Amino acid sequence: MLAMLAALSAHPVLAADDLAARGEEIAELHCSRCHVVSPENRMTGISSTPSFMILISALPDWHERFASFYARLPHPAHVRFEDDAPRPEDLPATTKEVILKVEDIDAIVAYAEKLAAEDGH
Repeated sequence: MLAMLAALSAHPVLAADDLAARGEEIAELHCSRCHVVSPENRMTGISSTPSFMILISALPDWHERFASFYARLPHPAHVRFEDDAPRPEDLPATTKEVILKVEDIDAIVAYAEKLAAEDGH
């Protein structure tokens, strides 16, 4: 019985870890084009774009911003969801399209939460 309880109580942690790991993969694939997304790799991104770590440490509403980033400028020009209509064709050629699943947002937020916890926030 104790083994079963231990296994059940560990499951949410594993699920959260898996979700954060998925978020890190998504961030590395898509977000690192502009943002530094990991303390281990500070040499990616664009220097004028805030890193994930700066967003977390400097903004009291960082959680809300990560949860709604796709609706915040400049992201609507880049990000769309799988079932959305195709993006406009008159966007600049440098605007790389990012197609996400709705559940990818939860994964990115979980990754940001992991970064925040590691940094003591």
